[in-house]
Amino acid sequence: MELVVVALVVLGLLVVANLLLTGAVVRRLAAHERKFATLGSAYPAPGGLAAGSKVPAFAAETTDGRTVDAGFLGDKPGVIGFFSTTCPGCLEQAPEFADAVASGTPGFAVVSGEGGAELLSMLESVPVVREPDSGGPIGAGFEVDTFPSFFVVEGDMVVSAVLSTAEAKELVAK
Repeated sequence: MELVVVALVVLGLLVVANLLLTGAVVRRLAAHERKFATLGSAYPAPGGLAAGSKVPAFAAETTDGRTVDAGFLGDKPGVIGFFSTTCPGCLEQAPEFADAVASGTPGFAVVSGEGGAELLSMLESVPVVREPDSGGPIGAGFEVDTFPSFFVVEGDMVVSAVLSTAEAKELVAK
């Protein structure tokens, strides 16, 4: 019986010590969070047209000779993806974007930069507009400053900025 009492007392002391240490860690994390909040973000928030903005007027030719403009997507919601030939994240997102457009989601890709054979091969099933840099007419019109960037365009030509192809597919499916 004494052994059980000793074991319970030791266990109780361990639980109290654990609670005190956990409280100290939580206080320390809160202090660090306040400190980091004053420093600001190390990475800029994705830029681009704000949600609810009207699609800017544009017209461009795709690599396969088609013309795309603000009405290209039709009256159904569609997606426009902005990719850069120098962006590793673009290579990760390109296959999912191409699958979404190939599976019936209206859309096209804007690829900025020179070269990019690997990226272009991933997007071969998608209408692609090439721009020399992010300051091209479509990129500038959508105010794109981070890659990849995705915009869902509703039937009334209003933009919803999204963070990924998966998020774009969810919005388009609604």
